[in-house]
Amino acid sequence: MSLGKTLKALRQKKALNQKALSSLSGVSQATISRIETGRVRQLRSSALKNLADALGVSVDFMMGDPQVFADIPSSDSSSGAILGSSEFREERFRQIADLLDGLALHEDGRVLYVNEALAGMLGYKKEELLGKDGIELCAAPQSRALIQRMVNSNTEENYDALLVRKDGSIFPAEIRGRRVREGVRLTIASDTTTQRIRQAIMRIQRVGLEAEFTSELPKVVRILSDELEDMGQSLEAVSLHIIDETKDLITSHYALPELKGYRSFSEVAPLQKSLDQHMPLRGLVSHWHRKKVWEREGDEHFAHMMSNTPLGASYRPDLIVDVPFEMGCLGVGLSNQSKVRRSVLIDMLQEFSHPISLIVNNLTQLQSLRDRLEKREDYANA
Repeated sequence: MSLGKTLKALRQKKALNQKALSSLSGVSQATISRIETGRVRQLRSSALKNLADALGVSVDFMMGDPQVFADIPSSDSSSGAILGSSEFREERFRQIADLLDGLALHEDGRVLYVNEALAGMLGYKKEELLGKDGIELCAAPQSRALIQRMVNSNTEENYDALLVRKDGSIFPAEIRGRRVREGVRLTIASDTTTQRIRQAIMRIQRVGLEAEFTSELPKVVRILSDELEDMGQSLEAVSLHIIDETKDLITSHYALPELKGYRSFSEVAPLQKSLDQHMPLRGLVSHWHRKKVWEREGDEHFAHMMSNTPLGASYRPDLIVDVPFEMGCLGVGLSNQSKVRRSVLIDMLQEFSHPISLIVNNLTQLQSLRDRLEKREDYANA
């Protein structure tokens, strides 16, 4: 019996329609309908538990505990045999597991079973992971020792770590584990990129609310660099360019991550003079005017421009990506060795550009207000 048929039978036994079950469980009516008709490809484990609680049964019952389903006949009608409990449970487990979050069974790290959700999250086919050392293959180098320690301790606590996809790109994940039997653990992993971006935005916003002067913007760039590095994004630097055509100024802030020396640099320069001198800035301002993301190589023109700054030759990215916002551009430098999904990184920068734009705008307005007040005071004292 499939999960959909089980769910429908239990719901009807309780004399509930789909809308009533949705109210009791917190799972949307549309999702319940898709489960019952076999159209759900992935179901969060929390949703399965909520449905089971609302129907007054255990998750094991929903998954097909052998004691519950012992009398279900085999699909082989010619034999009329009763399906063995271990065989039935294994098949039913596989049916349900492929609907849940990323899930794997492993013995001392060696993968015994992995569902479609986790294999897809990591960019593999299921058979590519079976029998492999999951920690060695799927844990990012900076999280490998942590994950091994948590496995060895048999902890059931949730923890954060970095995982690596087949293409080498790294992403943050929440990991939950539970001992099944001696040496064998069940592990559930969830991609937390979206949550981590939200947390980083909140941190940036707090700093922005506390800031009073534009001179505090390097703190924002430093925080963004730290957050991107913590999410496994391998960067050469983060940059923030504020373009003020009215005052003929361009203000640039750079923050290098810890692996690159944890240095910061800020510079204010005449805009038109800088445009005349440096081709990369002409391209930057052109893309900003057109509100276009700009991806380009870190060529000799960029190297020459940076050689005149305190960063000098220490900042030589192979690729630069700049995302425009109202008052400037937010960018990153990458090396050819960076295993970063560029489309994902651009989406991240666009997410971060919104709160940073508000911060820049607010601080600029505060400075303009101060300037006007100072002029009034000077006029009154004249």
